[in-house]
Amino acid sequence: MSPVDKDSYYGQPGLFVSQGYKEVHISVAFTWDIEKANWLKEQWEMIAPVRIGGPAVDGEGDEFVPGMYLRDGITITSRGCPNRCSWCFVRRPPKELKINPGNNIIDNNLLACSRSHLDEVFMMLRSQHRIKFSGGLEAARITDKIAEGIRSLNLRQLWTAYDHIDNFKTVKKAFAILTKYFRRDQLGCFVLIGFGDDTMDEAEGRLRQILELGGLPFAMLYRDAAGAFPQPEKPWRKFQKYWVRPAYVKYKLKEL
Repeated sequence: MSPVDKDSYYGQPGLFVSQGYKEVHISVAFTWDIEKANWLKEQWEMIAPVRIGGPAVDGEGDEFVPGMYLRDGITITSRGCPNRCSWCFVRRPPKELKINPGNNIIDNNLLACSRSHLDEVFMMLRSQHRIKFSGGLEAARITDKIAEGIRSLNLRQLWTAYDHIDNFKTVKKAFAILTKYFRRDQLGCFVLIGFGDDTMDEAEGRLRQILELGGLPFAMLYRDAAGAFPQPEKPWRKFQKYWVRPAYVKYKLKEL
């Protein structure tokens, strides 16, 4: 997701950083990286005045500038989500933004937007190639009409989410629709693991359910606002690493 142009840097300045910058921006996506951002600020102040901002500091804001803090092709057409799930940090109602061209949509909840906004987004996407919905499409809002609209696009991959066992029926219904139109390799699913009293056995059960439904699971390990992982941290992180590797997921697929 990070930009890769010549004016984007990661870490402290090296020996060949341009001395012509008037200002340096440090964009912080997650609250647990604020301490690192403050350290980086000290390192970059020798180059130019430094501003720290981003979702972890200023919130998500009410606009999106393509290519500024995310790589070219990524676009955000709305911010916010009405659901207020206990495991999610998004706590604002949806706000529709100006639609900027891009082939990778990362809205918090695109399908919670108005029908007119969705129509405009799909119209923009008809001129794009290898389209991805990396922000995820809420399973409860997926319908045949939505799937048919996506089918008309040059789709590479769409994602949905399976956040809690109580949502299984909704996720199952969504995959029953999506698998009529798309191949398994086009259907990714973010599976939340490690939240609350979750166990690794239960988490693996949910990951396997996505395989059985016709999708490709991707384990998302929960972290709280302070950045803490579920305990014991090391086994959970090891478990997650297996379930984000395509080769391991394909191996599990053969067991079905």
